[in-house]
Amino acid sequence: SITKILKQEICDSEETYQEFQRRLEGGSLIRDENPLTHFGTFFLPFNSKTKELFLVHHKKSGLWIAPGGHIDRGEVLGQTVNREIWEEVGVKDHFKEIPNPFLLTITKINNNTQGCKIHYDIWYLMVTDGDNFNVDLEEFHDTKWLTLGEARKIVIAPTNITALNFLESHYAIKKE
Repeated sequence: SITKILKQEICDSEETYQEFQRRLEGGSLIRDENPLTHFGTFFLPFNSKTKELFLVHHKKSGLWIAPGGHIDRGEVLGQTVNREIWEEVGVKDHFKEIPNPFLLTITKINNNTQGCKIHYDIWYLMVTDGDNFNVDLEEFHDTKWLTLGEARKIVIAPTNITALNFLESHYAIKKE
């Protein structure tokens, strides 16, 4: 299912597109098969009325990032993103039909808490008001709905900054 969504126009760079292709050809795409380099999904909750986005202060990374996680054995992308939404914000089967991802990025992991070195990130936009969120703080120090300007003050992970840039350019959100 990853091969089907791989399109150059949703990659943050030509290098990312080429590296996704190389990595897909190499096989062993999930963390159970290759703990060092594997694929995962992010979902970016976005309230189109208030123009706010939902971020988490992740315990393992120590960073403010969009929620998401690794692909598990036997899952296709749609199952992964819905499972991660369920696990991280408590919403079951949010996507009835899985949309195309809006972004593909590669994250180099510098803190070695999980043994991961490189994540191949597949990003989905989750348009929601968040009223049905039931967040379990086991993985997070905190969570927040933020304006783009507020998010830019605390987000330092380059791939998450790229996702913020997408919101700004595609939803005409002002920086403040």
